[in-house]
Amino acid sequence: MTTTRKLRRPAQIAVAGGAVLALSAGIAPAGAAALGAPAADRAPAAEAAAKKKPKFQMPFTCKSKMRLDTWGHSPALDIVKKGNPGSSGKAVVSSYKGKVVGTYYTKGSGNTIQIKHKNGWFTAYYHLKDKASKYVQKGDKVKRGKKIGRIGASGATTHAHLHYEQRYKKSGNWTDESHRRAVHFNGKKYTGQGNTWKSVTSKNC
Repeated sequence: MTTTRKLRRPAQIAVAGGAVLALSAGIAPAGAAALGAPAADRAPAAEAAAKKKPKFQMPFTCKSKMRLDTWGHSPALDIVKKGNPGSSGKAVVSSYKGKVVGTYYTKGSGNTIQIKHKNGWFTAYYHLKDKASKYVQKGDKVKRGKKIGRIGASGATTHAHLHYEQRYKKSGNWTDESHRRAVHFNGKKYTGQGNTWKSVTSKNC
């Protein structure tokens, strides 16, 4: 079983508009939109919803070895290839079957996709390399493992990585960062401020 290791808080630099990016080990976390959001994974609603949470898998092809970091915006994750080099352009796939409810661009999250899954659960994928609607479009139904984009550095970041979120909203077809919850892959929780998992193998097979 992979264990967590506490990291020293990364150095921070100011960027346009007062947003902050954290840089450490050559990996930049998500843009301004992701920082400072509430730690929603502790909300009582999340505990109840978790009982019906889909068995999400990593948003990468089977047996891919990836590094996961929470940095300063748990419960979201920043993900790169193990060791980081070669992350740019790596295929990003759907964590679970669902319906694409958003393909868009913002200055913070860059090229972004949001997918609605069952029981009120959603996933969000930030900083994609290509236009968000290149591989899927709003309204498309996708299977788990469907390629939806590629790791990139669009938006408010300088290093290629995937900023990934699992969200919960009881009803509706749209979520924002206030709906973020702790991330689970294959039933295991990956959360907590300043944590890292150097090598996690995708079981999205």
